[in-house]
Amino acid sequence: MADKSCGDCGMCCKLLAIPEIEKPADRWCPSFKRGCGCGIYESRPSACAGFECLWLQSERLDERWRPDKARFVMYTEQDDRRLRVVVDAAQPLAWKQEPYYSRLKAMSQRAYDGHELLVSIGDRRIVVFPDQDADLGVIDPDKHKIISGYAMRDGQQVAFAIVASDLDGPTPA
Repeated sequence: MADKSCGDCGMCCKLLAIPEIEKPADRWCPSFKRGCGCGIYESRPSACAGFECLWLQSERLDERWRPDKARFVMYTEQDDRRLRVVVDAAQPLAWKQEPYYSRLKAMSQRAYDGHELLVSIGDRRIVVFPDQDADLGVIDPDKHKIISGYAMRDGQQVAFAIVASDLDGPTPA
């Protein structure tokens, strides 16, 4: 497979928040120029310079998985224990289309080993398990933490996904 490059994709420039330049998620970066790419590539913020989506990293993901074609960006976080799928809110069901959905379900098999596959559509969060999707609804990622996995109940592994409040934050009134 030939080496991949961002080219004029730019989905990360739209979907991801960049606090360093106060760029919110789900809005195009003012430095991104369609058809050209990043207008400040040589002096881009460190968050941008250090980011590489899963499509760039993986030889297993073909051109159909390029973020501007798939309409989502994938990357790992939490020491590679979470696969994050950030979906373009303008096409919220893109991740459910084929060939994506069946492959994401296959990737979610790692949940049995303590990994997590988390889909984000704006502030909506969905944990993907091999046999179900747990839609947690809209959450504030600055105030809540998602905990998911499997627990034993009646001798069987049962999937769970919960939203926990930030216990270190201020006490609600």
